[in-house]
Amino acid sequence: MAFAAGKKTWGICDISGFRYRLKDMKKTWDGFLVGPDQWSPKQPQLEAPRVGPDPQAIRDPRPDRTEPVAEALLTNNPFLSTSGSAVIKVFECDHGRSTGDKVRFRGAEPFDGFTIATLIDPDAYTITKVDADTYTFTAVTGTGTSGARGGGVFVSVGPAQTLLSLNPFRTEASGANAVIKVTEFKHNRTTGDTVCLRKTEAFDGITTTVLESASGYTITVVDANEYKFTSTGTATTGDITGGGSIATAGPV
Repeated sequence: MAFAAGKKTWGICDISGFRYRLKDMKKTWDGFLVGPDQWSPKQPQLEAPRVGPDPQAIRDPRPDRTEPVAEALLTNNPFLSTSGSAVIKVFECDHGRSTGDKVRFRGAEPFDGFTIATLIDPDAYTITKVDADTYTFTAVTGTGTSGARGGGVFVSVGPAQTLLSLNPFRTEASGANAVIKVTEFKHNRTTGDTVCLRKTEAFDGITTTVLESASGYTITVVDANEYKFTSTGTATTGDITGGGSIATAGPV
């Protein structure tokens, strides 16, 4: 339907009641037809902002974490023996250790009557602090021949519990009393040793309670880098690796 041009038509403002030329009147955002002096844009606060959902997750988070204790490389020939004694003094600058701490040595060479197996005993040694830079331990076997410095240039010291590689455990087969193989590089352990596992993750039906038995497990050595034990758990599938990224092995 066609409308008249209305060039000379008057209109009454819906707000003020004044008369204006109809062609000059404007329509407000809420539908009123008003004079040009009565018109105003819509107040922005009347338009609620579009708010999306509050994000909960963070992309690539980096939370605080407790770093595993690392091994420390000692000075050249860090051991000092005494003739006729099994007590060995260790030189470790600013060691921060206390009497009663347990440490394990690696990379040692034989010296003054003490063998490699004695020095890097996987059961670790309980130390006695002497001062900020030295402490002593009593070797499990052997005594000093003449009293000397020794041990070599690649001796390191670390926690009694050894940090294992990623997912170091593997079940050999499914079923109860599962046999679990452990990968520990250059473990220096012997068949019949007791090993205690810590900071593990459950896998293949084997729970952390089973893996971290307080009494530990008697092991059978497979080779220089592997050993196995019979657990009290039941493996679901068998031939599955697991255990997590911070599992450790050490003495009871």
